[in-house]
Amino acid sequence: MTTHPMHPIRSEKGVALIVVLLLLAVMAGLTTGLTLNAQTEIAMAHNETYYAGARAAAEAGMNRAVQQIINDSVLDLMTTKSIPNIGNGPIALNGDYSYSFQLLDDDDPLLYGVALTGPATTVGTQLNAMGEDGDPDVDKNARMILRATAFGPRGTTVTVARVLSRFTNFDAPTVDTVNPAILVNGNLALDGNSLVVNGLEGNIHANGDISGGPATGVTGDITATGAIDESIDPGGLKAGGQAPVPVPEIKASDYLALANYKLTNVGTLGVIQVKVGDVWTACEAGGKTAATACPTGWTYSSGTWSASGSMPVSPLPGNKATYYVEGSAELHGTGKSTGFTQISVITEGSLKITGNGKFKPGNDSKIQFVSNGDLELGGTADADDPIDMDGQILVREQIKIYGNSEFQGRVMVENRDSNANACTTSAVVGCRKGTSALDASNLSGNMTVTYNGSLDGIPVTSEDTTPTYQNIISGWMEQQ
Repeated sequence: MTTHPMHPIRSEKGVALIVVLLLLAVMAGLTTGLTLNAQTEIAMAHNETYYAGARAAAEAGMNRAVQQIINDSVLDLMTTKSIPNIGNGPIALNGDYSYSFQLLDDDDPLLYGVALTGPATTVGTQLNAMGEDGDPDVDKNARMILRATAFGPRGTTVTVARVLSRFTNFDAPTVDTVNPAILVNGNLALDGNSLVVNGLEGNIHANGDISGGPATGVTGDITATGAIDESIDPGGLKAGGQAPVPVPEIKASDYLALANYKLTNVGTLGVIQVKVGDVWTACEAGGKTAATACPTGWTYSSGTWSASGSMPVSPLPGNKATYYVEGSAELHGTGKSTGFTQISVITEGSLKITGNGKFKPGNDSKIQFVSNGDLELGGTADADDPIDMDGQILVREQIKIYGNSEFQGRVMVENRDSNANACTTSAVVGCRKGTSALDASNLSGNMTVTYNGSLDGIPVTSEDTTPTYQNIISGWMEQQ
């Protein structure tokens, strides 16, 4: 057999080494790939852990904020934009996680990254559909968005959001009844040496300041919307800064129906009228019947009716009369030597009463004196009949009571401005005829007012202007 030796170029020596090296390269590649894959899986696992931790933190923060918001009814969250009690954070849970809050109006561009379409008045725009105006600081639809954002390792953030609906509540108005002896819609000076205000409702209130003093004879309360002089020392409560007490509008014409006689300013002498049926007609001097006869004791001059000496005498039974004066009136008499004259005077001008006349209301409504202008009660005028309880003095402008006068009942003063209330410069119904005598209300001298509260009280409505809020949380939004 003949053999042939191999050619050196065709030798297979070293093939195994190459194969082994290739296998090693493949194995190295696989190992590297598996290692990189493992690292990716580990990173993903870490990210999932961080995300789960951050989401749990966001949910925890949201739950905490919801509890604080629902439990609070005092804060206006649209104004504060802060979570009650705990604030907006950031609030740390541990070294790795924390959370913070945002309270945003539901049309705030921060929620969307862009401004919403408008205007709010145009149908079809986003703002119109939401009932909003595009101003993140003005809430139009009582709806906000609560966001809780949690922060974790490696910049991990998770934001969740819920809808906050807010309902504003006001307490129903409360109505209290007050019934002071003296009520003035303005400032009042108490300058009497021995001012006495007593009775079951011997109280004074002014919708303004009260000056003077010491007013130790006031057995009840002295209250005012403004300041009260430090020297004033009543027997009851003394309190400034109180709520106003409404004084009803005072117009002489509202009490015309009570009158038996109308003292007009017709002609140079004036005319006294009586009511026959529904018609006012001139009375009859020395008339045959009491119903049409004239009262005596009145004189007229330049728009003012006056009586001096004895009080006017009415021919009606018991001389009981209510006079309606189309101008001003003055009474400067002594009246009866005993007992009280049943006489009431209602004037479209001012009224002045001095002397020592003794009065009690001449009508069953217990209206004693009413004036569209000012009222002065002085001397020793006595309108304090112990039998006829609680008359009324009603003054549209200002009042002055002085001397040793007495009155039993309630005094109300509207305190109208004299210039604006003059009929010559104003078309206001109930304006004052004639001139004004006073520019301020003053109680002085040794006067006494006694009031036992038998007249209807004055309702005072108090509205609680402090709102409370009912907060309702709804919905759930994943924002990151």
